[in-house]
Amino acid sequence: MPDLSAKPQKKKRQDPKDLADPKLRDKHSNDSYGYTKSGQDERNKLFYYGVKPTDVYQGAIADCYFVSALAAVAAEQPDLIKQGVIDNGDNTYKVRFFKKRDYWSSNYVEQWVTVDGDLPSKAGSDTPMYAKGQKTRTGGRELWPALVEKAWAQFKGGYDKMGEGGSTAKALEALSGARVAYASTDTTPEDVMWMKLRRATIKDQAMAAGTRGKEDEDLYKGTRLYAWHAYTVLGAYEKGRGKNKKRVVQLRNPWGRVEPGQDGKDDGIFELSLEDFMKFYGSVNIANM
Repeated sequence: MPDLSAKPQKKKRQDPKDLADPKLRDKHSNDSYGYTKSGQDERNKLFYYGVKPTDVYQGAIADCYFVSALAAVAAEQPDLIKQGVIDNGDNTYKVRFFKKRDYWSSNYVEQWVTVDGDLPSKAGSDTPMYAKGQKTRTGGRELWPALVEKAWAQFKGGYDKMGEGGSTAKALEALSGARVAYASTDTTPEDVMWMKLRRATIKDQAMAAGTRGKEDEDLYKGTRLYAWHAYTVLGAYEKGRGKNKKRVVQLRNPWGRVEPGQDGKDDGIFELSLEDFMKFYGSVNIANM
């Protein structure tokens, strides 16, 4: 199964591992990078406007596979996210992931990861470098997206490991505790793909889709879509009536901006006809929640 990972990037440095151990964290820091005091800033809230896919913004690390999956679960099962992040009251938080009991099992067990509220940043800045939450009326941000990402980094062995790209299917599985089905647009007929997308939309199942690889980069020139990038699928719908009826897929760029079309909003949310979806996207992962 191909990974729905971000386009590989050359590393200029190694990111701090930040394994919730201050001694280890400091060892991997340098003069150019530090940590915000986000968890101790009263303007920030763990949850402020509830849990929505638009709360999640990818930062300066190649983990679109994870951020798109996080937004997908937030879109369909917000309570699963809300119940899975617990404030311990001492600037530490517990974050829940799911893992199969064993290779052959269909049952998942909870795994809780504890992290603190200090988030990677450029030295002297109070803005997180990586995943960011929605801004609040208090002048702060929602913390849950950055904390879940930080816990995933610890789960994977560090931000540098997480940022090497990864599997959207595994991220969806870990966040939802559900089996994830994979479908290729190259081997799945258009009508069958439509049925899969519609069924998942009706059943509130989290979905993410990956564009084609770097060998197809020319396909994306001038489209404001990007090769080797994972997007959240927000749903599949029919629009119009009669001869004007068409099948569309709604998606979100995990950057929270940059989209095809002219809808007057650069919020990363857009629609494609099913035909264009099949053209530009190579695969879909669906969590059977």
